[in-house]
Amino acid sequence: MKTVHSLSVRWLARSQRGVSTLLISVILFLLASVLLITVSRTTLMEQRMSANEIRSRQAFEAAQAGIDQAAIVLISSKVDADANGVPDAGPNATLAGSGARYFVSWCQPGVALPANVCDTIAAPACTAVTTANFNTPLIVSCGWSDDGIGRKLIQQGIGTVSALGGIPSNPLTAKGGLNVGGSANVVNYYNNLTVWTGGSLTSVGNSGKTFVRNPTVAPPDPTTPPPGPPNSCSTSTDYVCLTDKNTTGPDVIGNDPTLFNLTDAQMFTNYFGQPDLATYKAEVAKTVINASAVGTLAGKLGESIVVTGNTTLPNATIGSREQPVVLIIDGDLEMQGTPYVYGIVYVTGNVTGGGNVTVQGAMVIEGSVTPTGSLDVIYDPLVGTGANNTGRPGLIPGSWRDWR
Repeated sequence: MKTVHSLSVRWLARSQRGVSTLLISVILFLLASVLLITVSRTTLMEQRMSANEIRSRQAFEAAQAGIDQAAIVLISSKVDADANGVPDAGPNATLAGSGARYFVSWCQPGVALPANVCDTIAAPACTAVTTANFNTPLIVSCGWSDDGIGRKLIQQGIGTVSALGGIPSNPLTAKGGLNVGGSANVVNYYNNLTVWTGGSLTSVGNSGKTFVRNPTVAPPDPTTPPPGPPNSCSTSTDYVCLTDKNTTGPDVIGNDPTLFNLTDAQMFTNYFGQPDLATYKAEVAKTVINASAVGTLAGKLGESIVVTGNTTLPNATIGSREQPVVLIIDGDLEMQGTPYVYGIVYVTGNVTGGGNVTVQGAMVIEGSVTPTGSLDVIYDPLVGTGANNTGRPGLIPGSWRDWR
């Protein structure tokens, strides 16, 4: 009996050791499986994180490429515009060597962007920049990864160098004299000064005349368009005529020694805030051309322009009331045809010729005004304010953002 019992005990012990081994093996297998699953999930998560990082980087680089391209377009030339002067959509492209894409829009500065601005792979939806901010839009760029999953919004503000050192306060200023053989019709609806000369004011012409606002009319807001003056030297609802071929009224300042004794450089600095024209060309002007290319000015909008050489303006409209120009003629202006300029016109030489030139804004001449044709200058302070914003555009420091 003792022998049988001993054998049973030993068999049972060996059986228990087998169960223990199996149990330990199962536990080790489970642990290994959990570890394998954990490592696999971690690896998969790292792969996803890496893929997301790549997508994010692709979208960011694409959006930044859109900002860079838009800045180049704006600074080197100008935003394309349709016949109404409304800026078109910005550039869009696929990055070279990558499927990543960007779309850019010119947006109205100071207006909040919608929440879904980059939801679709298309030009960012925003409030379009108005003509008043044509040269200073908010650049909004949306970039997407090559698979379209990653997306990024970047925005950049644009500013301009001031194109004027001071906005003129009267329509026509000449450091030399004024002796018009044809007619000079000078209109100021906003204050009582029309013509200011350093030399003698001999004549505004046989049919020339000056008009100021009728004293019965309240001072208008600068945004109010100037009404058209009467055809004859008479009083109307809006205007009174003060100067004609027979009478020089109090609206005219002639033979002013302070103006006459200014050097050309001093006069230029007073109006443009730059030491000389060379500096203005290098740092402020957006377009610099020779007189032979003056035909390209037809239809120009919202630019500061320098024309070198004696110039005859094209028989066309240059600028608009909402998008005026600064036009500096480094030479004489010979009047021909019927050009119409919205902006500030500055002539370093003399004004001659027999055409019919109209300037809405203001006109300043370092020399004398002796045309045989008709020179009509209509003062418009809104044009002056707009002209000041036509300097060379540039990025506004601190306005770059990649968040709302």
